[in-house]
Amino acid sequence: MNFLPLSIDLSNKQVLVVGGGKIAERRINKLIDAHADITVISPTITDKLLPLVNQNIIKWNKKKFEPKDLTDAFLVMAATNDSVINKQVVDATPNQTLINVVDNPNLGNIQFPTHFRRGRLSISITTDGASPKLAKKIKNELAKTYDSRYELYLDFLFNARQLIKKANINKQEKDILLEQLLEDKFLHKERQQKHLHWLTTLFKK
Repeated sequence: MNFLPLSIDLSNKQVLVVGGGKIAERRINKLIDAHADITVISPTITDKLLPLVNQNIIKWNKKKFEPKDLTDAFLVMAATNDSVINKQVVDATPNQTLINVVDNPNLGNIQFPTHFRRGRLSISITTDGASPKLAKKIKNELAKTYDSRYELYLDFLFNARQLIKKANINKQEKDILLEQLLEDKFLHKERQQKHLHWLTTLFKK
């Protein structure tokens, strides 16, 4: 299958997770960070998931999966350790619904790449299931290059870009200024602050 990398906003979207074991636990932790509305379907859940239920961070229907559970689901996670049940979830899921299958990603229509964030910067790596270990290795290598400095740097780029976009100058001049922002010197907080002050002063004239 050919998967196109996309970023998706799951805020307040209905997400159904079928399974309550360790595999589901890892997926749920990612979904919580995305502020999804999560419902777990499983006869049992892990000790780490139970507090999330008690705190109303996720919902838990203590039962076996049934096709009717899919009603209103925006995204479905087939995350049990039983490939037969996961396949049942796939077969019952409507074609227009997003679904991820943890033990066989190619059965679904979305995959979860290995990724990390540095503030506004998000970097994802996928090998289409060929080697998750290679994806993790590449992630670790990139994380060393794009370290914590990039959190402030991305905020700086955003703020500087807004100033330049609003400036009463031509496109070529804007492109030059935007290109200058990519210089390594702007990874340093002091340089960022001085440059933002300079841009603010420049375009007030």
